[in-house]
Amino acid sequence: MPMTEEQFDIVDEQNKVTGKVCSRVDAHTLGLWHRTVHVYYLNYKENVCSVLVHLRSASKDLYPSCWDTRFGGHIKAGESVEQTVVDELAEEIGLSVAASELLAGPIRKRDKYPNREFTHTYFFRGSKSIDGLSFTDREVQEVKWMTIEEIVTSMQHEPRNWSGSPESLVEVIQTFLATVE
Repeated sequence: MPMTEEQFDIVDEQNKVTGKVCSRVDAHTLGLWHRTVHVYYLNYKENVCSVLVHLRSASKDLYPSCWDTRFGGHIKAGESVEQTVVDELAEEIGLSVAASELLAGPIRKRDKYPNREFTHTYFFRGSKSIDGLSFTDREVQEVKWMTIEEIVTSMQHEPRNWSGSPESLVEVIQTFLATVE
């Protein structure tokens, strides 16, 4: 049986659902506004912030075999933002969390035609062992804890090995730190 293509709710330039639905390919080809989630798994103690980073699968269409500081994906048609965050953590690394354990961050508007999306940022603060995590959906190859300083240094010295920029990461982490300090 062929896999059906993901369907997204289309939103307007103010992030309001229009009632229209389209495929992933159409959203990205036609430049239609849609929603995504990014969730940062953070361990913050003794004024040191570490991020659970992951090595993306070699089969990913964007940034294959690159390190990433966030988990996430597109919000499917009819699904809530919070449910998508919970589902993505479970699918990508086998981590079971409740929506109440998540801290909402900023919503970022990305208008880089044809990829036009609103990214809902969330933080999960925890220190669970990574030994029990599983990578069943084949999107993640490996995970490890890194401090912000280690990540920024690696991004600056080996930018091709990363999805994202050090500036973007620092901006997001500053948002998180402002809520916990």
